[in-house]
Amino acid sequence: MKNDKKPALFKLPQVDLILNQATIEQLVKNENVDRSVLAKLTREVLQDKRQLLQQSSNSNLNEEESTPESIANQVEQKWRQLSENRMNRVINATGVILNTNLGRAPLSKAIADEVTRLITGYCNLEYDLSKGERSHRTKNISRLIQILTGAQDALVVNNNAAAVMLAICALAQGKEVVVSRSELIEIGGSFRLPDVIVASGAVLKEVGTTNKTRLEDFSQAISTNTACILKCHQSNFKIIGFTDEAKAEELSRLSREKNIPFIHDLGSGSLINIDQFGLEHEPTVQECIEEGADLVLFSGDKLLGGGQAGIIAGRKDLVEKLASHPIYRTLRLDKLNIALLETVLLSYLKTDICDSMPALKMAKDTVDEVKKRAEKFVQSISKESKTKLKIEPIATNSTFGGGSLPGQTLASHGLALTTTGDFGSSRLVKYLRQWKTPIIALVQKDQVILDFRTVLPEDEAELLSAINNFSCYSSGYNKQD
Repeated sequence: MKNDKKPALFKLPQVDLILNQATIEQLVKNENVDRSVLAKLTREVLQDKRQLLQQSSNSNLNEEESTPESIANQVEQKWRQLSENRMNRVINATGVILNTNLGRAPLSKAIADEVTRLITGYCNLEYDLSKGERSHRTKNISRLIQILTGAQDALVVNNNAAAVMLAICALAQGKEVVVSRSELIEIGGSFRLPDVIVASGAVLKEVGTTNKTRLEDFSQAISTNTACILKCHQSNFKIIGFTDEAKAEELSRLSREKNIPFIHDLGSGSLINIDQFGLEHEPTVQECIEEGADLVLFSGDKLLGGGQAGIIAGRKDLVEKLASHPIYRTLRLDKLNIALLETVLLSYLKTDICDSMPALKMAKDTVDEVKKRAEKFVQSISKESKTKLKIEPIATNSTFGGGSLPGQTLASHGLALTTTGDFGSSRLVKYLRQWKTPIIALVQKDQVILDFRTVLPEDEAELLSAINNFSCYSSGYNKQD
């Protein structure tokens, strides 16, 4: 008779036995890790092993790795991953100033110190010190934006997509929003403007064509059910060639004739003329207000140079309508971001704004200044590392990034690192990325490129340490690693 009896599964140790191992005890004693957290991680490891055992006909699967001591070591690895895979400071050598993956605009130490002062204790977030009564949390920010832009009033939410959603929800729910087909944009993370409009409860009404949309297209599309005209600045892409678009001033006049609001989604949100950096002109918030936009929507962490926020500036009656809408409370800023935005906006009232905002300072630096920094840096690299690495000065092109100024570049300078032997560029860029302060670089034609425009001066010492350590690291490198 055929024996269908399955072999008994290997019995895994109990949780309590694993938690009594020396490895676990050291985590509790030396690092103050909560034992209940380690118990959860232990159960995760055991569950993974049970699944493997059930999927295999081999009852001794992973037996050597399933002892109490071995599992305790695996729990420790899980804890290390949990505690170390958090947000870290990195060195940006990509040449992309507002690198979205790297947190966009860096902040100056002065701004960071001021924000720290405000948030490490209590603050008058919603309290009027002069009157001794409750106040609005963004009252002073609204005042600062009024002074900086000429808007009648302002409101802030947690990002610019939220600003668009709030504006549409409050002003156009159940009604039409007229938008040019050439401006139905998609931003990072696959968020699309048409989806935001529909999710806001409005009806999207497209006008014009992909490359040409004229004023008469808007005029003919407006009906008794039209709530507003929406113009979206093409801040993260560019259409060139046989093109035409309705100007903001024209749309403003048309909206007044039709007695409907004109909303201008500026996106990148510059408060200064970037022409001074040798770049093409980018509309400023002030210009949009002067052109007659009823509401201007823009980001706080792009060309403005601050933290994540969506700023709405414009007519007082419309801003008040947005502020009274039920969803505003779900989108409002917390005290950390309010403190940050307020401090950044205050900086714009001073004359040295380009020097006090790191992102703007990077854009302001001339190519010769960046080149001198890179050349001076090379002189500090050890002779040992120079025998392992070929280091060449190289002309580069930086970009603003962050969904702003598409197609525009800043002439820059950096270093090209080339390795020898089996240690190729992919291994070198990984070595830099895994340094104690991760260094994010680019690989081009089997060279690792460090663009010095985006390497902060205070990060140069750490970058030098990583490169000077390379000779030791590469000497111990195993091709099989």
